[in-house]
Amino acid sequence: MNQEKVLIFGGFTEEEAKAIKEAARIWAERVRIAIEEAVAAFSNILLQIGPPDLEALDDLWKELEEIGRESRVRRRKMERSRARAIEQRYRAEIHRVERERFYRRIYKPP
Repeated sequence: MNQEKVLIFGGFTEEEAKAIKEAARIWAERVRIAIEEAVAAFSNILLQIGPPDLEALDDLWKELEEIGRESRVRRRKMERSRARAIEQRYRAEIHRVERERFYRRIYKPP
């Protein structure tokens, strides 16, 4: 379907359709100019920074990876201590409930 027919079919008169098309053309021109200005500003920034030093960036990346990496032993120890704390809270809750209602026993996993 032609755009003109769509605009006319949408309940717009011929003059309104032309006005909408003109407004869309003006808006598209403004957007194009804004994009060109943004690209020019970005390229200007890149020129001022200079050529990238890829080797320095690679070294920095490796150092950051070394800092962020934890040893397997430390990670497993933290997981064990977390599991121990969860189990302790679970047991404390069971004991609390059993003291309140001593006639009701709660299933305790082995």
